[in-house]
Amino acid sequence: MGVSPTESQVSLPSKDPGISLDSIHSPLHERSTVWRDMWISIGMQFVVGVQISVYYMSMWPYLSGLDKTADLDFFGWVVAACNIGCCISNIFYGLWNQKTMSCKWPTITGFLIAAVGQLIYGAISEVQQHGKWYMLVARVVTGLGVGNLAALRAYGATASTPKDRLKAISYGTAGYVFGLSFGPAISAFFTPLGEQGYNLGIVKIDMYTASAYLMALICVLAAVLMLIFFHEDYAGIIDKNQDSDEKDMTNYVVVPKFDLVPALICIYLYMIASMIATTVEAMSTPLTTVLYNWKDSQAILYNGIMSSAGCLVSVLTNFGIGKSRIGKIDKRLQILFGLAVFIAFHLVNYPWWFYSGPLNFLPPGSNTTVVGGCLDTYTWCSSTTRVPMALYIFAFVFFFGIAFPFVESPAAALYSEILGPRKQGTMQGLFSFGGSVTPFVASIIITFLFQHTGYKYVIILQSSTIFIAFVLMSVFYNRLVPLKLKPNNGESAAYKNGIFYSM
Repeated sequence: MGVSPTESQVSLPSKDPGISLDSIHSPLHERSTVWRDMWISIGMQFVVGVQISVYYMSMWPYLSGLDKTADLDFFGWVVAACNIGCCISNIFYGLWNQKTMSCKWPTITGFLIAAVGQLIYGAISEVQQHGKWYMLVARVVTGLGVGNLAALRAYGATASTPKDRLKAISYGTAGYVFGLSFGPAISAFFTPLGEQGYNLGIVKIDMYTASAYLMALICVLAAVLMLIFFHEDYAGIIDKNQDSDEKDMTNYVVVPKFDLVPALICIYLYMIASMIATTVEAMSTPLTTVLYNWKDSQAILYNGIMSSAGCLVSVLTNFGIGKSRIGKIDKRLQILFGLAVFIAFHLVNYPWWFYSGPLNFLPPGSNTTVVGGCLDTYTWCSSTTRVPMALYIFAFVFFFGIAFPFVESPAAALYSEILGPRKQGTMQGLFSFGGSVTPFVASIIITFLFQHTGYKYVIILQSSTIFIAFVLMSVFYNRLVPLKLKPNNGESAAYKNGIFYSM
């Protein structure tokens, strides 16, 4: 007899002595994670991170040199452009994974699209007019490709068994964060080529374009690697259509509906972490230009070195979460710790009255390719203090390097556990969408604030979003827990066809 949406289903193990309520967990716990393919997916998340962040520190000098009509407000749109593409494509790749249970083909398609975007970015140097618009298009196209992160995240969450899930997601996050942090270091590596560079046939290779052509090549190689070596195995979900060996067992398993509110809180946590990561790295070049009088090439090189050091801290932190007892700590406490370190980062970088100042303006007739300093339109420089360089470097490397993994990794793992052992393509697409839409909006707002009011209000805005996260974590702390497959005796759980009772 079928169960209608308004009827109840009661689990009565006594009527089938071969199945006990405790055995509900056995189909998942008896499986094992295929780590060979999981490591490939982790490597692909690293590639995605690099594609997104590689130009964060070199984009502003490249843009201002290409098109003199481009100001810092337009730069905000260029930074946001990649996230615009990601916003559009994240949901698409997530739905593709949800409907087909395929991570391979969405990932391959995305990398090929991203390769086109990177080629456009490199070729802009040959354009005589409207360079800023071509750069905007190039970043949107790249974003349409790297939205395949949604499919890779879904694979990490659903191809890992419950005991391996935090490890798999932490390693995936480590790969992505490593890519985000390592990308600017690639731009810094090519700074010796200079702005003039040299010609390789009809192709101009300089400190800005070399990384673009390298990124296009990496995208193609990643697609080939996925095609030849990647094989999918979803060990972390309950599927009624799976092999007959487990079919009898999974017929007794009901996956309840997940709690939407804590899932949305996890998305918000990822949103603010992505927003801070994007804005800190994208704004580091114009910020250090005004704070420490670094010219463009110095700002790209020095920030690239700091980013590499911070990247090492982030990767070690993520692997520490995945391999050590740190990962056993309640994920909610890990997230709260990460948020506290984010607050410390912003407190150090706030322009306190006891810091030295004011900031210096550029000499008349000069520009940032020759010497650093404030543009004459930055009137706020005359009343703004300078963060001590040692404090700025320490906070960038250690506070930022530690905070991001402690927020993003536990939030992503907890999000997967809240959803439960079901297909997660669509919801992981929504998760990635949240991580794209916030940097998109924030890039525009923060570059506007920086140009017209200075970086003080940037710090205040970002700190406010962190405070909201603290409030949400406190209010809904007890609901931020993994989905229970089996409710407590005498309690019920809703699922898509009705109500499940444990008695």
